[in-house]
Amino acid sequence: MSNFNLNENWYVCSLVVQARPEKLSQVKADILAIPTAEIHGEKLEEGKLVVTLESSRQLALADLIDEVKDISGVIVVSLISNYLDEK
Repeated sequence: MSNFNLNENWYVCSLVVQARPEKLSQVKADILAIPTAEIHGEKLEEGKLVVTLESSRQLALADLIDEVKDISGVIVVSLISNYLDEK
């Protein structure tokens, strides 16, 4: 959980990340290297991960999604939900 200022906007999205199963360990490490990323579930045999990303800026959140898409071994990233709490 990140430490956002209570007076800032807060944006969070959940993703399903489909990766090549043989590259899943590296994909997970690369996702967890993103400061606000968390992995909440996985299907190892299918190479699927449930991921959340957080940001205090909406455009930064879009950049983080693109960062996940650009990870070597990622096949597709599907946006499942998007939540915003604007102050």
